[in-house]
Amino acid sequence: MAYFSEYKKDLCVSIPDTLNSELLKFLLRKDGQEDLLFGLWYPSEGSERNTALVHSILPPLKGDRKVHGNVSFNYQYFKRACEQALKNGCGVVFMHSHPFPGWQSMSPDDIKAEFRMAPTVDTITNLPLLGLTVGSDGAWSGRIWPYYKSSYQRKWAKSVKVIGNEFSISLDNKQKHCFIKSEYLKRTVSVWGSTNHEMLTNLTIGVVGLGSVGSIVAETLARIGIRKIILIDFDKVEKHNLDRIIGATKKDIGKHKVDVISNAIKKSSPLSKIEVIPVPKNIAEKEAYMKALDCDFIFCCADKPRARYILNHIAYSHLIPVVNGGILADVKDKKLQFADWELSLIAPNRPCMQCLEAYKSSDVMLELEGKLEDPEYIKGLSNDFLYKQNQNVMPFSMNLASLEVLQFIAYTTGIACFDFYGVQRYRFRQAILSNYVDKKCNDNCDFSKNIAFGDSNICPIKH
Repeated sequence: MAYFSEYKKDLCVSIPDTLNSELLKFLLRKDGQEDLLFGLWYPSEGSERNTALVHSILPPLKGDRKVHGNVSFNYQYFKRACEQALKNGCGVVFMHSHPFPGWQSMSPDDIKAEFRMAPTVDTITNLPLLGLTVGSDGAWSGRIWPYYKSSYQRKWAKSVKVIGNEFSISLDNKQKHCFIKSEYLKRTVSVWGSTNHEMLTNLTIGVVGLGSVGSIVAETLARIGIRKIILIDFDKVEKHNLDRIIGATKKDIGKHKVDVISNAIKKSSPLSKIEVIPVPKNIAEKEAYMKALDCDFIFCCADKPRARYILNHIAYSHLIPVVNGGILADVKDKKLQFADWELSLIAPNRPCMQCLEAYKSSDVMLELEGKLEDPEYIKGLSNDFLYKQNQNVMPFSMNLASLEVLQFIAYTTGIACFDFYGVQRYRFRQAILSNYVDKKCNDNCDFSKNIAFGDSNICPIKH
């Protein structure tokens, strides 16, 4: 796992929200004294950045530490953390608290302690020491200590995120994009405020699937001022796409959807500079998969089961929230029988796509065998088979895309009345929007058991 020593890649840290609650309860003492913990972390390697996923804590035993205003630890505690990391094939994280709010810097004693630990941790685990400091307001700062240019050097994380039923992010002031007032975004910023807008512009957003829903989502993200958007889709524009894909024209037939949409949203963005990365690959291919791991949030707008399976895996194992949506419509005898569209936000402590039956594992296998692309095989299936129906139209897609972006905004900013919408389903013929908040993962769900394992939990259907 020496790749995590690549000093030039950006660094981020992610913590599951349930674990974060445990950490804050222990480290933020009522008596105001500083405290510390060792724990374990797993790596997640993206194309342009690495993410350290904090997985678990190792509570101190009697005599492991001394609290005396400041706090210190004994060698046996550090040794036990290294031994456990070696056993589990992961890294060591050292966490401590400061009695001040916000992103924390390091005192000379902090630097000395972590610098001394770095060589031992690197030698034993083949991963750099991860250091985390939490302020009195629960805001985290983070860094790793890789071996670089003949020495162990501190590399600061750009952000530390808490992911799960709730979302929060702490940003390094020296690396973040600061809020700049713009007349072009005056009305947009007035809705959720400059602080939230600054946070949103520091997120990298992925859109997987650039059909009707995905193209509208991408257009919306660009217009609200998102600075960095990654577009993933291997498909090309065809004639039958033109009544549904925003930004595509007759001249674009035969071109990759990601290139067409990339050019379109660069023109739509009110920003002076927007970074759009088109990836004309299947999410199952290594290049696209690693680009997805560069994201802070992903929109799943793909209509095939394997893509949903992979993004389900990413949401749990790599702590990258995914909003998924789908449209189901039925027309018989030239009359619309029903039209429903459903969406949900996938993250730890929320039900996963497989348990919500957004796809069937049997259909994933059919796609792997190439049968979902076989016209003769599809022809022999019943008319109600999900991947045989093609009744989506632009108004349906616009409504679903809008609901997806609204869930993204509600989740990341917290400006809505509640942070968990559950599963939302809109019934077009009855004009009813329903919320199902009682759905949970099955007891035997593999995804919910593999939270924050990162690259150690290999996605079994990725090329």
